[in-house]
Amino acid sequence: MRSAWIEKRKGQANVSQMHYARQGVVTEEMAHVAKRENLPESLVMEEVARGRLIIPANINHPNLEPMAIGIASKCKVNANIG
Repeated sequence: MRSAWIEKRKGQANVSQMHYARQGVVTEEMAHVAKRENLPESLVMEEVARGRLIIPANINHPNLEPMAIGIASKCKVNANIG
């Protein structure tokens, strides 16, 4: 799903969503999450930059569908119980 999105970011030193958000860049993952959550892209970017919303979509896992976890999203908590 995300292979084309990820390809142009491979090889860069920092590829985190927070890094791009703090530079004012809306990534494809942020745009996808905004559409899925019915939120403006700018709000998603601002919340990611502030650390109040995360998008767990590592570039090493291109088959993951981006989702949001945080204050402004529908999902408030993420629990991994191993």
